[in-house]
Amino acid sequence: MPFVAIVVLAAAWSGFWYVAATRAEAVVSAWIEQEARAGRVYECASRTVGGYPFRIEARCSEPVMQLTTLQPPRVVTAQDLVAVAQVYQPNLIIAEITGPVSIAEAGNPPSLRADWRLAQASLRAVGRQPERLSVVLDALRVDQTDEGAAAAIGSADRIELHLRRSPTEGGDSPPVDFAAQIAGGMLSAGPLSGRPIAAETTGVLRGLADFKRMPMPARLREWQRAGGRLELTRLRLQQGEAIAVAAGAVGLSPSGRPDGTFDITMAGFDQVVRELVRGGGMQAGLIAGLTFLGRPADIDGRRAISVPFRITDGAMRLGPIPLGKLDPLY
Repeated sequence: MPFVAIVVLAAAWSGFWYVAATRAEAVVSAWIEQEARAGRVYECASRTVGGYPFRIEARCSEPVMQLTTLQPPRVVTAQDLVAVAQVYQPNLIIAEITGPVSIAEAGNPPSLRADWRLAQASLRAVGRQPERLSVVLDALRVDQTDEGAAAAIGSADRIELHLRRSPTEGGDSPPVDFAAQIAGGMLSAGPLSGRPIAAETTGVLRGLADFKRMPMPARLREWQRAGGRLELTRLRLQQGEAIAVAAGAVGLSPSGRPDGTFDITMAGFDQVVRELVRGGGMQAGLIAGLTFLGRPADIDGRRAISVPFRITDGAMRLGPIPLGKLDPLY
């Protein structure tokens, strides 16, 4: 009897896993068809579903994504893509993509190439609604390619991005909390190249009604009508002795231009000015001007200055100094 019970349980579990795997394959196929109608065509050299007995593993070898709505169309290719969900926890999906990833205009050689040691994403859902998304990249390197030759653009030891529906506010369109971090970032060209950059930010995105796919102008117009705001509770950038910290919020005006206010606090900004501006007289003028405009502040016990940055219907001002006007986003 124990042997018969084990056989029956094994057969029942096998049947359950087969049904779950079949449904997962159907969901993936339906999603690919839906994406194709939106101008994002996905293809695999081969696609398999496995992972028996305790998980469902979908593998796409040599994945290709064609962005047909862009002009000219773009083609993104990678080496391998694997997505895994445990049978007992099907609402948590972990995906890993193997590089390098290349981006090219349709019919042309790749113009950008990215590679990494690890690229992983996890998605947790409640019902049909995504609840939390996390993306991690380790040892990232981005190159610009031209006729087979590669020129480095930048790199980072680690990049993290986390998104979640706010657990403290409900409603039909709850805010989205976000956090991002870059460690050991490095630019390979330009005046700020050669020294590691560290960055981190946290904030809240309000007014995003849903995650349905739509053209970006339509999405921004809907976001503006809903009173959407992007609130930065903290943004910190550091390169060497130079540190900048910012906080504020921005939305869109009825004309579709950015509209918001940020408080920017800087320490060691004279070093950045010297890197960006080579002329001695202009360096001194910019440093003196920022010192005059700013008010005394403190960052990690260091002397700093704080300057307000305002955008009013696209018109930018650093303190009382106008910096030009931004074009409408839709």
